[in-house]
Amino acid sequence: MNIETAGARLKKIRQEKGLSLEDVQKKTKIHLNVLRAIEGDSISNLSPIYLKGFIKIYCGSLGLDPADYIGSSSQPPVKPVLNATVGRPIGGRIENKPSFIKDASMKLNAMNLSLNLKKMAVFVLLGVIFIFLGVNLIKFIFSRKKSPLEKAKILMVASTQKSAAAAQAKVSKDLIQGVTVGIFARDKSWISAKADGKTIFHGALGRGRSQTWHAKEKIELSLGDAGAVELQVNDQRFPNLGRRGKPLKNILINKEGLKIAR
Repeated sequence: MNIETAGARLKKIRQEKGLSLEDVQKKTKIHLNVLRAIEGDSISNLSPIYLKGFIKIYCGSLGLDPADYIGSSSQPPVKPVLNATVGRPIGGRIENKPSFIKDASMKLNAMNLSLNLKKMAVFVLLGVIFIFLGVNLIKFIFSRKKSPLEKAKILMVASTQKSAAAAQAKVSKDLIQGVTVGIFARDKSWISAKADGKTIFHGALGRGRSQTWHAKEKIELSLGDAGAVELQVNDQRFPNLGRRGKPLKNILINKEGLKIAR
């Protein structure tokens, strides 16, 4: 069997299997022009080794034994083919550069273009990064060179913060040195309270409510129900000041502690 009749047989079997040349091309990755040339027995300037290789792949895609289609012929007969450009024979020979080789060259050029674009994108990205770093470096350098007015503002803010901290420390010290009283009502109770002689609370304290007072020297309390409230004097707790329902007056709380006049 020779190559010239093998192409026609392959074409017939392909058609019987309901496959198009595009289907075979997808399975074999062989260029369509080469497949058409094999089926038309029109390949003349391709090495027999490559030709046999293409036919083996083609047969494999159709489930055929390549030995039945390659035969023993080392070189297929020459047939004139059409010029891919103008559509006429060229002196009984095919064009020196087949169209599938042109397509391969175009693909290589496209790949090179893609690589060049990727390199350009990397360079652009690096440029943006360097610009970003440069701008931030310049900002940092200029931020270190502050004008005398800016330095004066910074010193003023620092001084204000220092004064505020000192005032807060003084208040905290006064709180520690003075008297702090917290009162919690287990039940509703009438209460009158003075801090350093000034009335700070006078009325009923509802159940579950609480109050906290501070004085430099003393706090004076009067309770309508001694058993309804409990006190916290600085860090000392007084949960029971008297019987439930018993009024309690003239409670003196100072730095020395709590005193109840009898």
